[in-house]
Amino acid sequence: MHHRLISKCSLLLLLLLPGLAAAEFRPFTSGSLKEITTAHTGRPFLLVLWSVDCPPCLKELKEIGQLYPQFPPDGLVLISTDSADYADEVQKILNRYGLADAESWRFTDGFPERMRYQIDPNWYGELPRTYIYNSQHQRIGRSGILSQRILQQFITMSNHIE
Repeated sequence: MHHRLISKCSLLLLLLLPGLAAAEFRPFTSGSLKEITTAHTGRPFLLVLWSVDCPPCLKELKEIGQLYPQFPPDGLVLISTDSADYADEVQKILNRYGLADAESWRFTDGFPERMRYQIDPNWYGELPRTYIYNSQHQRIGRSGILSQRILQQFITMSNHIE
């Protein structure tokens, strides 16, 4: 009986591991924005900055999560501005909104101001903050919740890129 229980637990763990691996956060540090844009060369994407204690961010994540299945592959990059102390809460939120497998980063520098400045010297930390990158990586920064119309326009534009 004990042996069978261990086998069932091992099987359950193996089934869960792929989901856990996809949910890992990459550390957002100096140079991470360059790494992100290089990895997405020639492809449009949304860069969404958010926090667990930002109610508008949660509303936006919910809307993005509803449309996420329509996004092009690698069309979404999420950056949590929360410290490592909130990693479990961040993961629960991403799971709740169907975004657990989206590319996710987390501020890890002890100076969030420095990270914000590297993303955009004109951004002062208001959340949610989204940058819409086109395929040539020209970008538009927007503070506040993205409307469904803007999200749909991004999806339509992204899915028509060759």
